[in-house]
Amino acid sequence: MNHSNYIDIQVKRNPSNPDNVLVIANGNTTTLHDVTPTGRQVLMGANCHPPLDFQLLQWKSDGQLEEIGPDELMTLDEAETHCFALETDRLFYFVLNDMKYPWAGDVPEAILRRLAKAHQQDQVWQERRGEADMLVPVGQAVSLVADGVERFYTKAQTWKLDVQNVEITSTTPTITVRHALELAKINPDLPWIFILKVEGKSKEQVELDTVIDLRTPGIERLRVRPKVINNGEGPGQRRQFTLLPKDEQFLATLPYRWETVLDQARRWLLLHDFEVPAGYQLASVTLAIEIPALYPSAELDMFYCSPALALASGTAIPQTEVREVILGESFQRWSRHRDNSVWSPADDSVITHLALVEESMLREVAA
Repeated sequence: MNHSNYIDIQVKRNPSNPDNVLVIANGNTTTLHDVTPTGRQVLMGANCHPPLDFQLLQWKSDGQLEEIGPDELMTLDEAETHCFALETDRLFYFVLNDMKYPWAGDVPEAILRRLAKAHQQDQVWQERRGEADMLVPVGQAVSLVADGVERFYTKAQTWKLDVQNVEITSTTPTITVRHALELAKINPDLPWIFILKVEGKSKEQVELDTVIDLRTPGIERLRVRPKVINNGEGPGQRRQFTLLPKDEQFLATLPYRWETVLDQARRWLLLHDFEVPAGYQLASVTLAIEIPALYPSAELDMFYCSPALALASGTAIPQTEVREVILGESFQRWSRHRDNSVWSPADDSVITHLALVEESMLREVAA
């Protein structure tokens, strides 16, 4: 059977004569002088000749499709009854969203969508045995004549985007940069530069209110970079506590803008635009090191990166899953420690801890 060879039929009471019903099909209306017509009468009223060459299915108010025999009386819904006339000599069955339906040899995607009352963004999928499920293309039909009962389901279509190595899922084909960052749990109101990468195109700087069309072919990722702001205040801005003199002298020789900040009684050294070795998906980050109140008697331990680092190869970096919020910004914690927790207050400092940071980063790309 040609998959489009079915007829939509509406059967409803005549508003001007409640003792009659109207059969509407293919733009034509036929009046039946009977409020409980048989299947044969409905088919005849829809110009389905000869009626025995057709199967009549009534779409019930509970969502089921019910076969109506030629001499079977049809019980009408109060408002309107919807039917399908199929030119076929037999029916097959399929399951859609755990409900069983009859149809002819081929069931169109449009009928599956209608029966499921799918939303515009929903997709229709066919279950496959021993292989991946198949998306039923729009406007196509699926044969039901194979052995067994074909099974289908609908699900909302989604679009994915890599936002700073976090894969987000959107139920709409467009999304603003702000919303994408929020889904990735990145504070959008921090001083970032936003870069959108599309395969085959130059990197594009975008703004928070930029709308990204996730249907764009080759769309790859959204990246954030710390925005460098230099107001002529020297190499740093905030100095909310002091470090050891040798630490500050050393930091002054580095090409990084550094700050010491307080956040809820915790002390942090921030190094902005800290360069990372080749082999990562970013060239630089803001590096954070917690400075204990008893430093240097208390040791420096671990370090934190924002944005989160990921290897260019896509391989996961071990012991970096935890996130720490510093001044409202999400930092990736690198759980890296000295062997046997050996710390010498006389010999160790921010200087030696930065050596641990650099060695830890190099080790991941050299592995």
